[in-house]
Amino acid sequence: MPEAIANYTQLGVDWARGTFGELLQGQLPDGSHFLVTLPISLQSKATFLPDRNTRVINVYPSNKKKVREAIDYLLRRFNIHLGGLLMIQSEIPEGKGLASSSADIVASIRAVSKYLSLPINPSMIEEVMRQIEPSDGVMYEECVVFYHREVSLAGRLGELPPMIIVAADTGGMVDSIQHNRKSPQYIDSERDTFQRLLEDLKVAIARRDLDEIGRISTMSAEMNQKRLYKEYFDFFMSLNHKKEVCGTVIAHSGTMIGSILNPYNSRATEAMSEILQEFQDQDIEPIIYTNM
Repeated sequence: MPEAIANYTQLGVDWARGTFGELLQGQLPDGSHFLVTLPISLQSKATFLPDRNTRVINVYPSNKKKVREAIDYLLRRFNIHLGGLLMIQSEIPEGKGLASSSADIVASIRAVSKYLSLPINPSMIEEVMRQIEPSDGVMYEECVVFYHREVSLAGRLGELPPMIIVAADTGGMVDSIQHNRKSPQYIDSERDTFQRLLEDLKVAIARRDLDEIGRISTMSAEMNQKRLYKEYFDFFMSLNHKKEVCGTVIAHSGTMIGSILNPYNSRATEAMSEILQEFQDQDIEPIIYTNM
Protein backbone atom coordinates (compact mmCIF):
# COMPACT_ATOMS: atom_id res chain seq x y z
CA MET A 1 0.00 0.00 0.00
CA PRO A 2 2.41 2.72 -1.21
CA GLU A 3 0.09 5.71 -0.82
CA ALA A 4 -3.46 6.80 -0.16
CA ILE A 5 -5.81 6.06 -3.07
CA ALA A 6 -9.15 7.39 -4.28
CA ASN A 7 -11.53 4.88 -2.73
CA TYR A 8 -10.76 5.74 0.89
CA THR A 9 -13.46 7.41 2.96
CA GLN A 10 -13.54 11.20 2.92
CA LEU A 11 -12.72 11.65 6.62
CA GLY A 12 -11.28 9.68 9.48
CA VAL A 13 -12.87 10.45 12.85
CA ASP A 14 -12.41 8.62 16.14
CA TRP A 15 -12.16 9.05 19.90
CA ALA A 16 -10.31 7.84 22.98
CA ARG A 17 -11.38 8.12 26.60
CA GLY A 18 -9.36 9.52 29.44
CA THR A 19 -8.88 7.81 32.78
CA PHE A 20 -9.25 9.29 36.26
CA GLY A 21 -5.76 8.47 37.39
CA GLU A 22 -5.57 4.86 38.50
CA LEU A 23 -7.50 2.60 40.83
CA LEU A 24 -4.18 1.04 41.78
CA GLN A 25 -0.59 1.74 40.79
CA GLY A 26 2.67 0.38 42.07
CA GLN A 27 5.23 -2.36 41.65
CA LEU A 28 4.87 -6.13 41.90
CA PRO A 29 7.30 -8.57 43.54
CA ASP A 30 8.79 -9.43 40.12
CA GLY A 31 9.73 -5.76 39.66
CA SER A 32 7.01 -4.93 37.14
CA HIS A 33 5.53 -1.45 37.40
CA PHE A 34 1.80 -1.60 36.77
CA LEU A 35 -1.39 0.42 36.93
CA VAL A 36 -5.11 -0.29 36.80
CA THR A 37 -7.11 2.11 34.65
CA LEU A 38 -10.31 3.93 35.58
CA PRO A 39 -11.87 5.00 32.26
CA ILE A 40 -14.13 8.07 32.50
CA SER A 41 -16.45 9.84 30.10
CA LEU A 42 -13.98 12.59 29.09
CA GLN A 43 -12.75 12.11 25.53
CA SER A 44 -10.21 13.26 23.01
CA LYS A 45 -11.54 13.44 19.44
CA ALA A 46 -9.33 13.27 16.35
CA THR A 47 -10.47 14.22 12.85
CA PHE A 48 -8.28 13.51 9.82
CA LEU A 49 -8.92 15.51 6.65
CA PRO A 50 -6.84 14.23 3.70
CA ASP A 51 -5.02 16.43 1.21
CA ARG A 52 -3.93 14.64 -1.96
CA ASN A 53 -1.65 17.53 -2.93
CA THR A 54 0.86 16.87 -0.15
CA ARG A 55 2.59 14.03 1.66
CA VAL A 56 2.84 15.94 4.92
CA ILE A 57 0.38 15.58 7.78
CA ASN A 58 -0.02 18.75 9.80
CA VAL A 59 -1.36 18.44 13.33
CA TYR A 60 -3.58 21.00 15.03
CA PRO A 61 -2.88 22.20 17.67
CA SER A 62 0.73 22.30 16.53
CA ASN A 63 2.10 21.59 20.02
CA LYS A 64 0.85 17.97 19.81
CA LYS A 65 4.30 16.77 18.77
CA LYS A 66 3.87 13.26 20.15
CA VAL A 67 0.79 12.80 17.99
CA ARG A 68 2.86 13.71 14.95
CA GLU A 69 5.55 11.21 15.96
CA ALA A 70 2.98 8.46 16.42
CA ILE A 71 1.34 9.04 13.04
CA ASP A 72 4.72 9.20 11.30
CA TYR A 73 5.61 5.82 12.80
CA LEU A 74 2.22 4.36 11.84
CA LEU A 75 2.63 5.39 8.21
CA ARG A 76 6.19 4.06 8.04
CA ARG A 77 5.00 0.81 9.63
CA PHE A 78 2.54 0.27 6.77
CA ASN A 79 4.69 1.92 4.08
CA ILE A 80 2.08 4.58 3.33
CA HIS A 81 2.57 8.11 2.02
CA LEU A 82 -0.22 10.41 3.08
CA GLY A 83 -0.90 14.10 3.55
CA GLY A 84 -3.58 16.10 5.25
CA LEU A 85 -4.66 17.82 8.43
CA LEU A 86 -5.16 16.01 11.73
CA MET A 87 -7.28 18.03 14.15
CA ILE A 88 -7.54 17.19 17.85
CA GLN A 89 -10.30 18.41 20.15
CA SER A 90 -9.97 17.23 23.72
CA GLU A 91 -12.10 17.55 26.83
CA ILE A 92 -9.23 16.21 28.93
CA PRO A 93 -7.10 18.75 30.82
CA GLU A 94 -3.35 18.37 30.37
CA GLY A 95 -0.82 17.64 33.08
CA LYS A 96 -3.41 16.43 35.59
CA GLY A 97 -2.99 12.65 35.37
CA LEU A 98 -6.11 12.02 33.28
CA ALA A 99 -4.24 10.48 30.31
CA SER A 100 -4.65 13.49 28.03
CA SER A 101 -1.51 12.79 25.99
CA SER A 102 -2.22 9.08 25.61
CA ALA A 103 -5.84 9.75 24.63
CA ASP A 104 -4.74 12.27 21.97
CA ILE A 105 -2.36 9.73 20.47
CA VAL A 106 -4.81 6.82 20.58
CA ALA A 107 -7.63 8.89 19.05
CA SER A 108 -5.29 10.07 16.28
CA ILE A 109 -4.05 6.58 15.46
CA ARG A 110 -7.64 5.37 15.31
CA ALA A 111 -8.78 8.27 13.10
CA VAL A 112 -6.00 7.92 10.53
CA SER A 113 -6.33 4.13 10.57
CA LYS A 114 -10.08 4.40 10.01
CA TYR A 115 -9.49 6.66 7.01
CA LEU A 116 -7.00 4.17 5.57
CA SER A 117 -9.02 1.07 6.56
CA LEU A 118 -5.96 -0.26 8.36
CA PRO A 119 -6.31 -3.38 10.55
CA ILE A 120 -5.64 -1.59 13.83
CA ASN A 121 -6.25 -3.24 17.20
CA PRO A 122 -5.11 -2.34 20.73
CA SER A 123 -1.90 -4.37 20.45
CA MET A 124 -0.96 -2.49 17.28
CA ILE A 125 -1.63 0.81 19.05
CA GLU A 126 0.63 -0.40 21.86
CA GLU A 127 3.38 -0.99 19.31
CA VAL A 128 3.06 2.54 17.97
CA MET A 129 2.93 4.15 21.41
CA ARG A 130 5.88 2.11 22.62
CA GLN A 131 8.00 4.15 20.22
CA ILE A 132 6.75 7.43 21.71
CA GLU A 133 6.14 7.34 25.46
CA PRO A 134 4.84 5.29 28.39
CA SER A 135 1.07 4.91 28.14
CA ASP A 136 -1.90 4.74 30.46
CA GLY A 137 -3.63 1.85 28.68
CA VAL A 138 -6.45 3.97 27.25
CA MET A 139 -6.41 2.02 23.99
CA TYR A 140 -8.59 -0.44 25.92
CA GLU A 141 -12.15 0.67 26.59
CA GLU A 142 -12.58 -1.45 29.70
CA CYS A 143 -10.59 -1.50 32.93
CA VAL A 144 -7.21 -3.17 32.45
CA VAL A 145 -4.02 -3.97 34.30
CA PHE A 146 -1.29 -2.30 32.28
CA TYR A 147 2.50 -2.27 32.33
CA HIS A 148 2.77 1.43 31.53
CA ARG A 149 6.56 1.61 31.24
CA GLU A 150 6.67 -1.24 28.72
CA VAL A 151 3.35 -0.18 27.12
CA SER A 152 2.00 -3.71 27.40
CA LEU A 153 -1.29 -5.24 28.49
CA ALA A 154 -1.10 -7.36 31.64
CA GLY A 155 -4.78 -8.31 31.76
CA ARG A 156 -8.35 -7.26 31.09
CA LEU A 157 -10.57 -6.78 34.14
CA GLY A 158 -13.80 -5.87 32.35
CA GLU A 159 -16.25 -3.03 32.74
CA LEU A 160 -16.29 -1.22 36.07
CA PRO A 161 -19.58 -0.68 37.90
CA PRO A 162 -21.10 2.79 37.41
CA MET A 163 -19.61 5.46 39.64
CA ILE A 164 -19.52 9.18 40.26
CA ILE A 165 -16.23 10.81 41.18
CA VAL A 166 -16.44 14.15 42.97
CA ALA A 167 -12.93 15.48 42.59
CA ALA A 168 -10.57 18.38 43.05
CA ASP A 169 -7.51 19.58 41.22
CA THR A 170 -4.70 20.17 43.71
CA GLY A 171 -3.08 22.61 41.31
CA GLY A 172 -0.13 22.84 39.00
CA MET A 173 0.91 20.31 36.41
CA VAL A 174 2.88 17.07 36.63
CA ASP A 175 5.00 15.54 33.87
CA SER A 176 4.02 11.95 34.53
CA ILE A 177 6.90 10.50 32.52
CA GLN A 178 9.54 12.46 34.46
CA HIS A 179 7.80 11.73 37.75
CA ASN A 180 7.78 7.98 37.13
CA ARG A 181 11.45 8.04 36.15
CA LYS A 182 12.45 9.81 39.36
CA SER A 183 10.10 7.98 41.72
CA PRO A 184 12.00 5.78 44.20
CA GLN A 185 11.72 2.00 44.13
CA TYR A 186 9.19 0.31 46.35
CA ILE A 187 10.43 -1.86 49.20
CA ASP A 188 9.67 -5.59 49.31
CA SER A 189 6.78 -5.28 51.75
CA GLU A 190 5.12 -2.65 49.53
CA ARG A 191 5.48 -4.88 46.47
CA ASP A 192 3.85 -7.73 48.37
CA THR A 193 1.02 -5.41 49.37
CA PHE A 194 0.47 -4.35 45.76
CA GLN A 195 0.31 -7.99 44.69
CA ARG A 196 -2.37 -8.68 47.30
CA LEU A 197 -4.32 -5.54 46.42
CA LEU A 198 -4.24 -6.41 42.73
CA GLU A 199 -5.64 -9.88 43.38
CA ASP A 200 -8.32 -8.39 45.64
CA LEU A 201 -9.18 -5.81 42.98
CA LYS A 202 -9.65 -8.46 40.31
CA VAL A 203 -12.19 -10.20 42.54
CA ALA A 204 -13.94 -6.94 43.45
CA ILE A 205 -14.37 -5.91 39.82
CA ALA A 206 -15.67 -9.36 38.87
CA ARG A 207 -18.22 -9.05 41.68
CA ARG A 208 -18.95 -5.40 40.82
CA ASP A 209 -18.29 -4.55 44.45
CA LEU A 210 -17.77 -0.80 44.39
CA ASP A 211 -17.14 -0.54 48.13
CA GLU A 212 -14.26 -3.02 47.86
CA ILE A 213 -12.94 -1.28 44.76
CA GLY A 214 -12.95 1.97 46.73
CA ARG A 215 -11.19 0.38 49.69
CA ILE A 216 -8.38 -0.78 47.42
CA SER A 217 -8.06 2.54 45.60
CA THR A 218 -7.89 4.29 48.98
CA MET A 219 -4.99 2.09 50.09
CA SER A 220 -3.16 2.82 46.85
CA ALA A 221 -3.74 6.55 47.36
CA GLU A 222 -2.35 6.33 50.91
CA MET A 223 0.77 4.52 49.72
CA ASN A 224 1.32 7.14 47.03
CA GLN A 225 0.95 10.17 49.30
CA LYS A 226 4.58 10.02 50.45
CA ARG A 227 5.73 9.85 46.82
CA LEU A 228 3.64 12.65 45.38
CA TYR A 229 2.03 14.73 48.11
CA LYS A 230 -1.48 15.93 47.38
CA GLU A 231 -3.15 18.88 49.04
CA TYR A 232 -6.67 18.16 50.29
CA PHE A 233 -5.68 14.53 50.98
CA ASP A 234 -6.85 14.61 54.59
CA PHE A 235 -10.12 16.23 53.54
CA PHE A 236 -10.86 13.47 51.06
CA MET A 237 -9.89 10.80 53.54
CA SER A 238 -12.36 12.30 56.01
CA LEU A 239 -15.14 11.89 53.45
CA ASN A 240 -14.59 8.13 53.57
CA HIS A 241 -16.36 8.10 56.92
CA LYS A 242 -19.61 8.67 55.05
CA LYS A 243 -21.13 5.28 54.28
CA GLU A 244 -22.19 6.48 50.82
CA VAL A 245 -18.55 7.19 49.88
CA CYS A 246 -16.83 4.08 48.55
CA GLY A 247 -13.28 5.42 48.76
CA THR A 248 -10.61 7.82 47.54
CA VAL A 249 -9.02 7.64 44.11
CA ILE A 250 -6.09 9.65 42.76
CA ALA A 251 -3.94 10.35 39.76
CA HIS A 252 -0.75 8.76 41.11
CA SER A 253 1.45 10.89 38.86
CA GLY A 254 -0.93 13.82 38.49
CA THR A 255 -2.79 16.48 40.43
CA MET A 256 -6.29 15.02 40.74
CA ILE A 257 -7.92 13.45 43.79
CA GLY A 258 -11.52 12.36 44.20
CA SER A 259 -14.15 10.45 46.13
CA ILE A 260 -16.01 7.52 44.58
CA LEU A 261 -19.78 7.37 45.03
CA ASN A 262 -22.29 4.78 43.90
CA PRO A 263 -24.98 6.59 41.85
CA TYR A 264 -27.46 3.82 42.66
CA ASN A 265 -27.12 4.18 46.40
CA SER A 266 -30.49 5.10 47.91
CA ARG A 267 -28.92 8.21 49.51
CA ALA A 268 -26.72 9.20 46.57
CA THR A 269 -28.44 12.54 46.02
CA GLU A 270 -28.41 13.53 49.69
CA ALA A 271 -24.82 12.39 50.11
CA MET A 272 -23.67 14.34 47.07
CA SER A 273 -25.39 17.47 48.35
CA GLU A 274 -23.70 17.08 51.74
CA ILE A 275 -20.30 16.53 50.14
CA LEU A 276 -20.66 19.55 47.86
CA GLN A 277 -21.48 21.65 50.91
CA GLU A 278 -18.30 20.40 52.59
CA PHE A 279 -16.34 21.36 49.47
CA GLN A 280 -17.83 24.83 49.69
CA ASP A 281 -17.01 25.08 53.40
CA GLN A 282 -13.38 24.19 52.61
CA ASP A 283 -13.29 26.59 49.63
CA ILE A 284 -12.49 23.69 47.28
CA GLU A 285 -13.82 23.75 43.72
CA PRO A 286 -15.56 20.42 42.97
CA ILE A 287 -15.23 18.69 39.59
CA ILE A 288 -17.67 15.90 38.79
CA TYR A 289 -16.72 12.91 36.62
CA THR A 290 -18.52 9.70 35.75
CA ASN A 291 -17.60 6.50 33.95
CA MET A 292 -21.04 6.18 32.37
